[in-house]
Amino acid sequence: MTSVLNNIRSIWRRRQLIRYFVATDLKLIYNNKLLGYVWTLLDPVMMMLVYTLLVVVIFKRGEPRFPVLLFSALLAWRWFTFSIVGSVKSVTGKAKLVKSVNFPKATLPISRVLVGLANYLFALIALVPMLFAFKASIGFQLLWLPLLIAIQLLFTLGAALISAVLGIYYRDIENILQFSLKMWFYLSPALYSARDRIPEQYLGVYMTFNPLAPLLESYKNVLVRGQNPDGYIVYSLVWSLLVFAAGIYLFSVKEPYMARDI
Repeated sequence: MTSVLNNIRSIWRRRQLIRYFVATDLKLIYNNKLLGYVWTLLDPVMMMLVYTLLVVVIFKRGEPRFPVLLFSALLAWRWFTFSIVGSVKSVTGKAKLVKSVNFPKATLPISRVLVGLANYLFALIALVPMLFAFKASIGFQLLWLPLLIAIQLLFTLGAALISAVLGIYYRDIENILQFSLKMWFYLSPALYSARDRIPEQYLGVYMTFNPLAPLLESYKNVLVRGQNPDGYIVYSLVWSLLVFAAGIYLFSVKEPYMARDI
């Protein structure tokens, strides 16, 4: 427990380093690219168009305002997957730095998550005109958005720290994660409403043991439907705290050996 608290304090003291890593990663991702930051907006828009064509036009499914509901969920999902997949190599990709400089290694996966958060906030710009175009119910429920972002941030940070450790000891974990995340996406209510598609007798289990399900439903509620967060959001908060604590603990235990094992 002491090492965990020391690690958290060390990370906080080196927050300037995190800012540097975030700024550097953003430049590496978008510098010298034709579309640059515009791709952050175009990528989820194109994904939304493809899924809308598939669900609404071809399969004749989807609830009213489906495109904007889907888009509000896709933005949060992209932040999560970008962070987790990128965190797998966040430490191994900087092997020389890890071996030669003494600094809190957790700043590397944390920076990746914050880059994803920056992309998410920037992509929200594309959501604004869609909210008006599809006549979303915009109200005071938007005040819940920072809380939802905070819950997802905690969960993603914990998962990213765990992914970074796994990436050191299991070099094929990235392929496994990418497949698992695709499955997780279809098992989460981005393309559908949980209460419309999940039988009522299984809804409680589904929302309790899928931490992202209440989050995605809550994003759709506060951004589009003009409703409060889903009642199961409490379970997402509990999962976020547990995963964050597990991530900090695992990383603290393994950090002293990373330079040797990388």
